[in-house]
Amino acid sequence: MRFGVSQRASVVMPRRWRSGHAVEKDDMNNDDVDREAQWDALLPDRVILLTGAERLPRDLSAFCAEDEKGVCVIRYRVERFDAADGGVCIIRSVQGCGLVPHGEERLPMRECCVTCAIKSDAERMVVGLGGAVRRCGVRSGVTFVVVLPVGLQAFPIARYMEDCFAFADDIGDHGETMPTPRVSSVVSAVDESGLRTCLFDDAPFSVRADGDGAVDVSVDDGRSVGEVQAALLREADRLLVVSVVPGPGESAADCGLTWMGELATQIRGGEAADIARACDADWGAIAGGRYDSGAAQRRLDALALHAECGEVSRVHEPVRLICASDGFESTMVHSVRPVHPGRLSALLGGLGENGSASRVHIRGHFTVPTRPFSVFVWDGGPGGVSIEELDNADGNLPCMTVLQVVAEGHVDIPLRLEWLLLTDEEMRVPATSWFDQTDEFTLWSVSGSR
Repeated sequence: MRFGVSQRASVVMPRRWRSGHAVEKDDMNNDDVDREAQWDALLPDRVILLTGAERLPRDLSAFCAEDEKGVCVIRYRVERFDAADGGVCIIRSVQGCGLVPHGEERLPMRECCVTCAIKSDAERMVVGLGGAVRRCGVRSGVTFVVVLPVGLQAFPIARYMEDCFAFADDIGDHGETMPTPRVSSVVSAVDESGLRTCLFDDAPFSVRADGDGAVDVSVDDGRSVGEVQAALLREADRLLVVSVVPGPGESAADCGLTWMGELATQIRGGEAADIARACDADWGAIAGGRYDSGAAQRRLDALALHAECGEVSRVHEPVRLICASDGFESTMVHSVRPVHPGRLSALLGGLGENGSASRVHIRGHFTVPTRPFSVFVWDGGPGGVSIEELDNADGNLPCMTVLQVVAEGHVDIPLRLEWLLLTDEEMRVPATSWFDQTDEFTLWSVSGSR
């Protein structure tokens, strides 16, 4: 016999009281399902690469990160093991995230550079330690702060890690899907009162070993201090500022983050960076991002420096910011006109003789009429000038003059760069007449094409 109402309707459902109202058993089941789904949701491990041109700001920033929950700090430093032979090795230490520290471990170089040795070891450590922590029941992911040796660039290491993580195995031991790690950010630690001095320092840079006593030996880098600091600012997507107490006889100049931000923006070709105090850094928020290596590569490439130019020739008004007794000046010169090779030779010779380029950053690209199928990239910092010739037979490279000058004070170099541009009369000269040029720059460029 059938009735219109199912017998299931007469069953009394278990009830539970929560927050002043009754909850049916079906709701309880849904809550259990939600909790299980939340438990099953795995978060990826995140990697933050920490750099610095000076040891103290870098170490203070790393110290702040060690106190954060869920953060594992992997430190690398350079040390000489044979001063007579000039051999170096990498020292690694791990701390944080509930891991038992096992002291320092010496890594062999295996006939490779410092960058290659660290990038392969760091990728292996992130994958291995991340898996070990997950097997202990931690499913929220680990934030790895990889502290690099002083002056070492993080960009090639970040690119290597991204490539390795892209092909990482995303299947766990029990068949579950495992999120692959990602590079969240490249952070550079700077000294607020010493950044300007460091940026325009033309002294040779040397990666000093972090050890004690006899092992504290310099490793020649080949660049100036200012060039290294500028490269670290350009590759980073975030800056952490440390206010270092000045020593005896030194004056403290607290210029503020706004002043520092503008200086960093000019060094980065007009692109601003996120800036925060190291002691106030939110490492969770930093780890939540994703490092844009493509944008970093454009900032590092002087050929990517570009400015819209609707006029035949133009020199931007200098950007002058003064803080106490310190300041800087940034000027952009851009034009659709090529550069006169003879006047360029004279300018380069003058920069080398009187030391005008000793405390100036000059970057950009230009063309010359003597090499119509080439584009030249100028990338110079304090203490040196570097010009590279690129083949532009296909016409894919920008054929205009864009040069940026960032100096620690007022200089006449921007006006001298404008003086390099071809005049109206020179623009009307037949192209074949330029082949008779015998200046030093033309001879150098022609000899390189043979």
